[in-house]
Amino acid sequence: MRPVVSYVLVAVIAGFVGASFTAAPAIADKVSQHFGSEPTDPEGFWSTPAIDGYGKIHYEADAAYKPAQGDSNKIVFQITKAENGPNDPNLGLQRVARVVNLYIASGVPQDQLKFVVSVTGDGTPAMLNNEQYKKMFGIDNPNLKLISELRAKGVDVSVCDQSVAFHHFQHDWIDSSVTHALSSPTTVSTLENKGYAFLAM
Repeated sequence: MRPVVSYVLVAVIAGFVGASFTAAPAIADKVSQHFGSEPTDPEGFWSTPAIDGYGKIHYEADAAYKPAQGDSNKIVFQITKAENGPNDPNLGLQRVARVVNLYIASGVPQDQLKFVVSVTGDGTPAMLNNEQYKKMFGIDNPNLKLISELRAKGVDVSVCDQSVAFHHFQHDWIDSSVTHALSSPTTVSTLENKGYAFLAM
């Protein structure tokens, strides 16, 4: 009796496996169709109301926890990484641009934004002037236009001079649009003591 039961089980399993293999191409096609094509958004779905071309946002007027006029609106952002390649602006800087866009879209006047960016660690090369960046990576520094856009909105972009030293960069290799700070930790702690919120980017 046992051999008969075993044969039946083997036949059932074989049939299941065979059916699975037969259906595999169809399943693969469905998965490919779902993940393979980028969904398209309607025109106007994304916008960059303050920092043109950077930090795109999708704004919903009735969303909760929006910034408002009269709040302190003081933030110190810390960027410690270079998550993308040297051909594009640092992702941390792009996230700062997104926050600026969100605040402006929410109706907070530009002159009420008290934003400071503190760049350190692997993010430091993004602060190089164009000449030094080109020597290091062979291309123009794509971060400088974004830094200029941020500064135009009152955002102070600073670099940790301890990180500059650890990278063996000379002081004047840093772009003139960037503020030299004693260090990133002291920038963050000093501003937190003055009531700034801290955001790691």
